[in-house]
Amino acid sequence: MSENPLVSVLIPCYNHEAFLDDCLTGILQQTYDNIELLICDDCSPDNSYQMIQAYAPRLRERFSRVEILCNEVNCGVTKNINRMLAMAKGAYIKILASDDAMLPEAIEEMVNCFTENPQYSVVVANGVRVPEEQHYGNFNASVKIYEEAPDFSPEGFFTRVARCNCIFAPGAMVKRSVYQTYGCYDETIPIEDMEYWLRLLKTGTVFFGYVADPLIYYRINSNSMSSVANNAGLEKRRRRMHNAVMDILQKHRDGFAPGVFEE
Repeated sequence: MSENPLVSVLIPCYNHEAFLDDCLTGILQQTYDNIELLICDDCSPDNSYQMIQAYAPRLRERFSRVEILCNEVNCGVTKNINRMLAMAKGAYIKILASDDAMLPEAIEEMVNCFTENPQYSVVVANGVRVPEEQHYGNFNASVKIYEEAPDFSPEGFFTRVARCNCIFAPGAMVKRSVYQTYGCYDETIPIEDMEYWLRLLKTGTVFFGYVADPLIYYRINSNSMSSVANNAGLEKRRRRMHNAVMDILQKHRDGFAPGVFEE
C-alpha cells in the first residue's frame, strides 16, 4: 500500500469527446501512484460517456478507485463538481476539465509542494495554453499562463483577486479539509472558482502556494471566452459573466478595504 497521501482527481465532462483521449492519457501517465479518479459526464449529447467507459478497464487497473458517473439531466459544471466533491476521499483534490490535460509529473510536483510547505491550503501550478486542434504528445506548448511568478502573498491578495481573478483555476490543487471547513462551490454563480477564492481569502487564514513548472495543458477552444475577441454569439455569455462578477463582489463586499470599490 502506498505511503503517499491519496489524491482525488475530479473530471467534470460535457460534450468533450474530441478531447477526452488527451485528458485521460495524461491521467494514466501520472508518475504519482496513489490516485482515485472520479469522472462525471453531465448528460453529454455526444459520445463522451461511451469514450469514458471504453477507458474504464485501463483506469481501474491503474488507480486505487475509479467512479464513472453520468447525470440523467444536464446540471452544469458547478453542480457536477460538487457531486464529485461529496464522494471524494483524498487528502488533496485536483479538478481537471475534460478538455484540459496534465503533464505526467503534475500530481507528484503539486503534492511535493504541499509536503514541503504544510502552511499552504491551495497550490497553483503554472500551465500552458494549447490550441483546440492539437493533441497530447504534439502540443505546441509555448504560451505560459504566468510568464512571471504571480503574487500570492497574503497582503492585499483578496483585493488583487477581486479586481482581476489572477488564480489559474485549472492549475489548482486544494486540500480536502478546505472544502470540509468552507463548503463546496456556490451553484448560483457561474464563475465558481473566483467566488471560492474570495471566500477563502476573506478569512485571512488560507494560504496559496505556487509551482512554477507548467504542469497543465489549458485548451483554448472555439467556445472559450478567451479564444474569440469579437463574436456576436458570445455577447450574451459576456454579459452573464459580467453580472456574475458583480454578484461575487457584492457577496464578499465585507472583505474589501473601505472605499476600494467605491466610485
